[in-house]
Amino acid sequence: MDPSGGPLKAALFALVLTAATADTAPHLLRAQVWTADSAALAHDLTHAPRECVGQLSAQAIAGRALFRSPGLLGGPAARVGLSCNACHSNGRVNATFLLPELTNRAGAADVTSEWASKVRGDGMMNPRPIPDLVGVGSRTTHGQHGDPSLEHFVHSVIEEEFQGPMPPTQGFNDLIAYLRALDATHCGGGIRITLTGTADDVRQAVDAAQSADAPTASALLLAAQDATGRIVERLPHDRFANQRAALEALSRELGGMRYSLDVRVALETGAAGWKARFDAVIAQVAPNERQTYFNETTLRMALRRR
Repeated sequence: MDPSGGPLKAALFALVLTAATADTAPHLLRAQVWTADSAALAHDLTHAPRECVGQLSAQAIAGRALFRSPGLLGGPAARVGLSCNACHSNGRVNATFLLPELTNRAGAADVTSEWASKVRGDGMMNPRPIPDLVGVGSRTTHGQHGDPSLEHFVHSVIEEEFQGPMPPTQGFNDLIAYLRALDATHCGGGIRITLTGTADDVRQAVDAAQSADAPTASALLLAAQDATGRIVERLPHDRFANQRAALEALSRELGGMRYSLDVRVALETGAAGWKARFDAVIAQVAPNERQTYFNETTLRMALRRR
């Protein structure tokens, strides 16, 4: 959440470039970078644990958008597209997480990795099991050192473990509201990752930005850009070239709002029209979702061809 752009701008450029060249890049989907390669890869990239939440407040919805955005972190993690959600899928555990820089076994992460942080790096590969965040709001201690404050612990993860910039107060409070909303009484089985769900991520981030202060609105628009990229990369270029181009243009528009002199004014004048154009593109793709990489069979066939 770097209001000046800086490292986040560079990271975003890399993420957009990855989505725009997905058909020729080493990986079809960015998440392949941190997903264990196996016979079940197509399934793992199209499914996730069910999110354990009831009716979320507007604050928690904004926090969820930030939780899923690489913009919350910093350094190398942001540049490869890692978000909190990469390890903690929908607030749960990503059992297939296997980024070589952070772990040598699936479902674990080294919180003292020198790759991620010069502050905590200890020069050793010592990954620990990724914890489930459900119920984190009611725990009395957090992390391996037993921090009694959830807020202090989350700050340390962002700023020390991943070298991220200090989040704006409103955005940080939104994130904490989301974490505290994770509730075991609402858990269930796995779910499919869908066009509808990912498009909703985009819409909710833009909606939340409209009622946020300027620094948080900028961070939420970055989250919306990233979610848009997650749609683009799942659209095969030969079938969806026009829709990909339209979504990439819409993402650039969000970037223009982020870097305008007054992001809140830009949202007031531009958000409604932007959302209408976004919805129109999604409506073009939706009837053909089976031909996208949201579909496990389609993705599996594409992975075999590479």
